[in-house]
Amino acid sequence: MAQYHDKDMAMHPAALYTLADLSDNEMQRLQQECESQCTDAEAGSSVLLAPKSRFVGQALRAVYEYHLELGAQDTYDHRYFIVAIHKDWEKKGVLLVTLDDDCLECKVESFRVHARDAGIIILNLQVANSDWAEEKENCELHSDNDDDDDDGDNNDEDDDDDDNDDNDDARGDNNDGGDDLEEGPPAPSKNHTLGYYIPLYIHPALSPTAVLSRLEPGPKTKPAENHACRIQGTLPPTGDITAALRLHPVRCAKNPFLHKTHLLVLDTPDPHRSGMLLARLDWDGETTGRSKASLLALGASAPHDAMRVPFDCAEGVQARFITLASGAAAWPSPEERSALRVAVFQYGTGRKERGFGANLLDAQAGRRRPGDERVQYAGEFVRGAAGGLERVVWNFEEAVRRFPWFCWEKRFVEGMERKYFVCVDGEDVREKGVLLVRREWDGNVARGPEELLGLEVLEGDVKTVRVPVKEALGLLEKGRKGGLGGVAEEVAEFFRS
Repeated sequence: MAQYHDKDMAMHPAALYTLADLSDNEMQRLQQECESQCTDAEAGSSVLLAPKSRFVGQALRAVYEYHLELGAQDTYDHRYFIVAIHKDWEKKGVLLVTLDDDCLECKVESFRVHARDAGIIILNLQVANSDWAEEKENCELHSDNDDDDDDGDNNDEDDDDDDNDDNDDARGDNNDGGDDLEEGPPAPSKNHTLGYYIPLYIHPALSPTAVLSRLEPGPKTKPAENHACRIQGTLPPTGDITAALRLHPVRCAKNPFLHKTHLLVLDTPDPHRSGMLLARLDWDGETTGRSKASLLALGASAPHDAMRVPFDCAEGVQARFITLASGAAAWPSPEERSALRVAVFQYGTGRKERGFGANLLDAQAGRRRPGDERVQYAGEFVRGAAGGLERVVWNFEEAVRRFPWFCWEKRFVEGMERKYFVCVDGEDVREKGVLLVRREWDGNVARGPEELLGLEVLEGDVKTVRVPVKEALGLLEKGRKGGLGGVAEEVAEFFRS
């Protein structure tokens, strides 16, 4: 494991194994449960069955030894993995294992957690939102009979639906006469381990409890005082973001641990479809010596920007908010935000891992941070209408059929191309090239996933052309802008109306 200490942590899925005799259906259900709190993350992107997942009747060391070999392939997380050690995993949980306990001594450690917490714990560890010791302290199951506090045990002290003072005061629910809307909830006594608290401003139609359950990193069972997300106020019914921006400096005066420049604004009553706004307010963050009136005026007049992100913890909070708020990446420029992003469907590539060909399509692919990827690969698993995992057998026809649906899935990816896409359809892409595909449709993702999956493909709606893999994105850039000079006639014909 020492070889990985100086490398960036890659966001690969955690491998899932079993020592218990579980059926294929049970293993699939276990994987789904492990990812259940990684809401809206692509199925299989957080937890995925290992190529060899069954070690029934063997010692745990057999899993360790296999995982060391698997981790070296750089397709699964090399440090963390999950093992079902009991057939009754729903009650007894699963084993979360690390081959390196954060002390740089390559020490193997493990503890038992509820299956539903496993995936989100690993996501937190991957983005350094917490460390191994903290997760073990907060989440370890100490007996076979451990249950959540919200399972009817009459202990409400840390139930997830227990309204805490911070969020009640933000909505004026406590009626204690101590705070008006502009002063907000009381400040915590100490800073969060992130180095800041995440400020939320929400639409009045939304439940604070439901919002926090969806967005708060980490297990639902951790005490409210350890929450990173703090609701700071309710928007007017119009959902106008300027109300949150105006109010934010005042909130920072009350709670000095709030992030000063970055905030999340849930501006619609249906964030599951519409997402939420990640806003940046450009001000100096200084509140000392400034009156409430001057802070309100500052919030109303300071330059600001916003981007729409998914309403979920993994992509919206961890991959986008924390990455930008912590300074791991700069706020993207207008040019970066409008840069071309292209859907890629991979099939006919044998045992090549998902993402095969990405570095040929985009020479900078390996250096791009989450949210800045130029090539958007469709996954092998998708969530079906009933919420379960479905495996997609990709081929050309399936790519054409699902392309509008995939545009819905990637609706928060700015610059996403909704007319053209790429098929990586063989192992010899250097010699054979890739397929550029053009599908005619109106590009309206507001119709929703069900309707988009059912769109009829009419004769003449689809055109293709094969091009060298390293030229594909450049040709798309030129062709979509009408710059057809110097290209082969078959390529020019592909782009003509």
